Amino acid sequence: MRAWGLLLLILLSPMAVSARPQEEEPRRRLLGPRREAERAKALRQGGGSAATEKAVIAGLDWLARHEAPGGGWDADGFGQQCEEGPECDGIGKGQHGEAVPCPFNDAITALAVLAFLGHGVEPGGEGHGALVERGLKRLRSARTVWGLALATQAFAEADALYPGRWRAAAHDGAQRLVDAQQEDGGWGYAAGFRPGSDVPYTALVVQALVAARDTGFELPEDLGVGVDTYLDSLERKAGRLAYLLNGRRYGYTPTTSNAHSAFAIRHLLGVGREGAAHRAHKALVLKNKPVWKISFRTVKVPGRGKVKVQVGNLSMYQWWYGTIGCFQEGGSAWQGWFGKVKSALLSKQHKTGCKRGSWDPKGTYERQTGGRVFSTALGVLMLEQPYRHARLK
Repeated sequence: MRAWGLLLLILLSPMAVSARPQEEEPRRRLLGPRREAERAKALRQGGGSAATEKAVIAGLDWLARHEAPGGGWDADGFGQQCEEGPECDGIGKGQHGEAVPCPFNDAITALAVLAFLGHGVEPGGEGHGALVERGLKRLRSARTVWGLALATQAFAEADALYPGRWRAAAHDGAQRLVDAQQEDGGWGYAAGFRPGSDVPYTALVVQALVAARDTGFELPEDLGVGVDTYLDSLERKAGRLAYLLNGRRYGYTPTTSNAHSAFAIRHLLGVGREGAAHRAHKALVLKNKPVWKISFRTVKVPGRGKVKVQVGNLSMYQWWYGTIGCFQEGGSAWQGWFGKVKSALLSKQHKTGCKRGSWDPKGTYERQTGGRVFSTALGVLMLEQPYRHARLK
């Protein structure tokens, strides 16, 4: 580690930089200040505090203590790393909550890596740097479509913050994502066997591509227009948005979560923000600020019969997109939203035992699929938002 630190100092020294004057690093547009002094300033300006930073550090500590042997995170096997008392509960499951091993460890590993990168942890550097390095290396073999999008984002953030080592991986992933764009303008996780795009996967891809742009990857000129056109093609109801085109055919009705995703997408791409759809999504987002409260009821869904659904807006996945979008919106929208994020998360983070630093997976996506690693990574990412991103012009 000492030798690596010396090598890093040499590589980053003014002499080393001046030896390569012809190389000019891409201008960072999305990724915010992660270095300590700049991070502290952005934290204050963005409404963070010593309490939110303490929660971030505690969340990262829980993730570090539950890293899988060899690197990365195991959504349903993390309990094997517990050293105090009984194993932490809240394991990940199948795509729809099936009692099977969680198949999305690559995507969940990428989210955890992004949480460390969000706090300025340098891959291979001091502190948790070795852990981040192991996670990134594991992501080279990401196989799921979700894993590809989130791994690309992680590679892009690693390279934009600490240039050179991860650029090829970021650009390769970004090109694969660009090549996978559907004719309707979005991206579909099931595009290989069902035509058309879906909102959740499109949201993950957009984040990855906008982050890759900070590494010098050139986005297609018509990418934003294509995505905006796709979102406009979907059914809307009271601000909620459909999962995919003709979603009712598959038993999907417009949801609040998809509206949060679309709100963030348009802000990240800088498109459609003056349109009626974006205004309706914004109104819905601001009406559904984070509150840690949950209940259930049974409803009849066309094509699916009676389904037990969650009541209330406890969804860390949904809050994550609301946090990204409201930060870009700025002003009172951000202040009001982030105030509720802090109230919801700071009071529910575990303070003792092996669970300390983590959040219980209570929302639908966290409870059914991602589990405790997923919820904890999302909690950290939201509390890092004041410095994780810059406001796009």
